[in-house]
Amino acid sequence: MFEKNERDRVRRLKYYNCGLDLLKNSVRNPSSYDNFNNKNELLHRFYGITKNDENFIVQIKENKRTKRKDLISIYPE
Repeated sequence: MFEKNERDRVRRLKYYNCGLDLLKNSVRNPSSYDNFNNKNELLHRFYGITKNDENFIVQIKENKRTKRKDLISIYPE
């Protein structure tokens, strides 16, 4: 996140709480696909809508062997 410029960072942090809420309470399965850069990883995308009707995306990376999941990014659609 610190690699982004300040304007882009603020724009993405606006969706942080919405993204965490989406991950905790989602009843729909994410769209998932293999990472073409690393065959040992799966990428998951969750699509959500804020209270202000703004669409956003949450990306999660999962290691296939260890099942560890890491948050990659949360950004507007």
